[in-house]
Amino acid sequence: MRYFLQRLFQFVIVFFLVTFGVLVFMRIGLNKPGDPARTMLGGTATDEQIKAVTDRFHLNSNYLTQYWYWLRGMFTLDFGYSQTNNLDVTTYLKPRVLPTLFLGIYATVGALVIAVPVAVYQAYRRDSAFDKIGSFFSFALVSIPALVLAPLLSYLFIIRLQWFPRLASKIYPWESLSGHFKNFLLPSIVLMLPLAAVYVRLLRADMVQTLQADFVTLASAKGVSPRRVLWSHALRNSLFTLLTNVGVQLGGLVGGALVVEQYFNIKGMGSLLVVGILSSDLFTVQSVSAILVATVVTVNLLVDLSYAVIDPRIRHARALS
Repeated sequence: MRYFLQRLFQFVIVFFLVTFGVLVFMRIGLNKPGDPARTMLGGTATDEQIKAVTDRFHLNSNYLTQYWYWLRGMFTLDFGYSQTNNLDVTTYLKPRVLPTLFLGIYATVGALVIAVPVAVYQAYRRDSAFDKIGSFFSFALVSIPALVLAPLLSYLFIIRLQWFPRLASKIYPWESLSGHFKNFLLPSIVLMLPLAAVYVRLLRADMVQTLQADFVTLASAKGVSPRRVLWSHALRNSLFTLLTNVGVQLGGLVGGALVVEQYFNIKGMGSLLVVGILSSDLFTVQSVSAILVATVVTVNLLVDLSYAVIDPRIRHARALS
């Protein structure tokens, strides 16, 4: 419990620093510093409109006061108002959350499904032809950014072969399962392949070391089957680095989603963030940043707590501390 409270306190600190930093830097980066309402409304806004927006969101107050009113509204699901789109940010955000969530889940789960068996077999057959080929492809995929992979797959499967639609019209699986699959398969692959390559390299390295450990030798000497040694003993003790990297790569996954959503015309939070920054849509950028930060920190918290599930020694050590 004490450990959980410590991590929760860290969550609050990180959330405050990032979201407050976004607020400050967005204000500093305005076309007209010190006049955020005019920037939000555009050059054709009247003085009365500017005054109304300034008073409503306390834009003439200091940064901490502005942040407090925005934060207080956020807990009641009032994320502010997007003057660029003439719409509440909450209404603007709702249809954008699930597409990004789908991409993140598909990419992460798919990468793990590919990486774990490949890495385990590579470690078991170290220096074999399979190991060398797997290492080559993992190195190649790590080196290819989404900015390159997205147009390559799009040209091959959308333009040339026409297997997938150009526009993501079927977003939700309950609307059309096949349509949802066609819209999200290529974007998910673009995010999935580099992730899987990173996971393969990390898990293989840990598995190679674990397979040389004394407890693995002892288990083999006692007659435990190779399958059980690999999947029950060696893999369980090699998951720490992989799990840690799942949390770390989530931030990179968000960056990849910015490219993928723009390129495959998926209306998610990544594309919304890009549009918000380009149009100086203050509350939209603050709200999207807050949701992304909360997601990344929460996943990392869950990863930390999962260590105790994998290794009881960590749970006991935390209890003693």
